[in-house]
Amino acid sequence: MSNTGKPPVQERAQATRESLLAAATTVFASTGYEAASTRNIEEAAGVKRGLIRYHFGNKETLWKTAAQWMFERTNSALDLTSQQAVDLSPVAELRLYVRAFVQFSAHHPEVNRLMIREGMDDDWRMEWISDTFVRPWYLQLQLLFQQAKDLGAVPAIEFVNFYYILTGAGSLMFSMAPEARRVAGIDTTDEKIINAHADALANLLFPENLENR
Repeated sequence: MSNTGKPPVQERAQATRESLLAAATTVFASTGYEAASTRNIEEAAGVKRGLIRYHFGNKETLWKTAAQWMFERTNSALDLTSQQAVDLSPVAELRLYVRAFVQFSAHHPEVNRLMIREGMDDDWRMEWISDTFVRPWYLQLQLLFQQAKDLGAVPAIEFVNFYYILTGAGSLMFSMAPEARRVAGIDTTDEKIINAHADALANLLFPENLENR
């Protein structure tokens, strides 16, 4: 902190970047890439006009940086799960992954909203997200699933079915929070609701009596 009580220039610049990335993720997820404007994103971030051009150059670079920022947080959460899963059985590790995915989806519903938006069009953005972030995680989880399947400890389904059951069931309730509130009368930000959903999905996919395999 400087003598004037204001944060140093670099700290202010980093804070501005973070605000723009958070706003960009939300706006891109809610309106789609084509409909999103730099003006709307700057307004959502509460910053002056022209700062997107200053920090990122253009909308395409902002989108890529925001997607990378978003998935880096996802990977950090899942990497932490991997560290916690040391010495666990494949089934116990999968249960841990399911819970971690639900927890992350609940706290960052914009991730699934953005993926739904981008997943409907096979364009450069979908290609970039898939190759850079989604496929590596898909392959990592597939290896773990196959290890558990070899032990006869997972449902008799193909991995691709498991993957989309997990990503759909684990995130939809949170990305559609207004519907969940009106239809089921629940607050999807309530930790009790989040934990209950994580437990329900883990138990549905991997019953606890299989966890020691």
